[in-house]
Amino acid sequence: MDELASLLGPSEVCYISQDDKARVAIGITAENVQAPMLMHMQYRVKLSDHDWVVAAGHKLIPSVYAGIAVDRNGLGMPGAVGYSGPTYVAIRSGKHGSSTALSHCMDFERLLNLPEFNSITKSSDERVKPIVMFSVDGGPDENPRYNKVIEVAIHHFVSHDLDAIFIFTNAPGRSAHNRAERRMAPLSRPLSGLILPHNYYGNPLDAAGKTIDVDLEKQNFEKAGTTLAEVWSEVVFDGYPCVAEYVDPNYYEFSQDRLNVKDQYWFSEHVRTSQYFTQIVKCKNLMCCINEPRSSYLAVVPTRFIPPPIPLIQTDKGLKASDRSGFESHVFPSLFLSFHLSRDLLPNSTKEFLTLPYDLYTPSVESQLLDRIFQKCSLYFASKVMLKSHMIVHKKKTQSASAVIEKEFIVTRTRPVRIAAMRQREMMAIIVSDDNNGLEAEDAEWIDKDELDISGIPPFVEKPSILSCPVVTLEDHFDNPWENDE
Repeated sequence: MDELASLLGPSEVCYISQDDKARVAIGITAENVQAPMLMHMQYRVKLSDHDWVVAAGHKLIPSVYAGIAVDRNGLGMPGAVGYSGPTYVAIRSGKHGSSTALSHCMDFERLLNLPEFNSITKSSDERVKPIVMFSVDGGPDENPRYNKVIEVAIHHFVSHDLDAIFIFTNAPGRSAHNRAERRMAPLSRPLSGLILPHNYYGNPLDAAGKTIDVDLEKQNFEKAGTTLAEVWSEVVFDGYPCVAEYVDPNYYEFSQDRLNVKDQYWFSEHVRTSQYFTQIVKCKNLMCCINEPRSSYLAVVPTRFIPPPIPLIQTDKGLKASDRSGFESHVFPSLFLSFHLSRDLLPNSTKEFLTLPYDLYTPSVESQLLDRIFQKCSLYFASKVMLKSHMIVHKKKTQSASAVIEKEFIVTRTRPVRIAAMRQREMMAIIVSDDNNGLEAEDAEWIDKDELDISGIPPFVEKPSILSCPVVTLEDHFDNPWENDE
């Protein structure tokens, strides 16, 4: 993606790298990293004798968005996309909120209004740049193959009249290559030795550490979050500012109903998904995408969608594509060379694919490729849930509207083998399917409750949180329970 971004240039590309920093505890030292500290000896130092959170959920969730500056006239050189740019940090209460695809949607809309991000997000006409690229960490709230994340991306695409939007992540074990990770160390440094108060306006907990005053607890979280935002707002990254702010959980009003959603017909024409990469691109039908393209993307990528990366080797018989089994030695050429590669270069093992899936050379899903392709149209999907939803496109038009709706409901409901986790209206469903070798393979995905058939499946029971350190008085703390009465 760096190659494409450098070719299109900073006037057309909005490049954002996002990730959630590790949760910041309140009531104890925010970071355990040792750092030199200067203390006045006449002051009484008040530090806890433990490093456990005061109560369950007493942490702050920082969502970090790193704007990436693209050099002008890079013309296809990946080095033109650096690591510098402004930073936005949205801080939320870990007790009263969470990091979800919808929260990231709201954060993106917020940073579009920040003057510090104008050079990253806006064109000269003050509109959002026509090409938006999101580099994400791949967690459940931002994974490019999850439905909620794709729905949010479609919302951005439609709302801002984009030519294309791309969401991509690194393979497991390579998250350090996400550019937002470069902002984490400077953000952690000022937290060393810092204690964010958990009871600034009073203690909302009882002796067992349970909340007895929710409003007071929210006020304390806001104070801690605001204090953390003030500390981070003073950080400067390579001459670029950092904007940090606490997000009030009562302000979190962005819901699923406010998204600009599209049906499966639109999805099949504009969206292509894969294990680590999702593409949403404007079509050439003016009856559908009524506005003309605002960028040179379609001139640079005439196929609309970026083709799968194919590794090449030089042999005595000429240029050939590498065999799919030797992925350790794969060497991938320039992105734009892929547009001109002939299928004759591919090994015989790929002849079974009428249309090459983007994950053709992704070893972790090699055994699932055929199961993710819909045979009638040869479209490849990143999950079987999306493939089942796509079936509505191929229903006979002679069916009545009620029959179509009823059948669509039956088809799109997924039957998991168990539920691994829950959050709000979503469940992490464990789906088992047979691969091409007749072996069972498990896949995990966050799915809306209404899209699951969980009848007869044991309900998910969340383990009760264990209070690490109860709130006690100093007298009780120093009392010796083994003292002899005699």
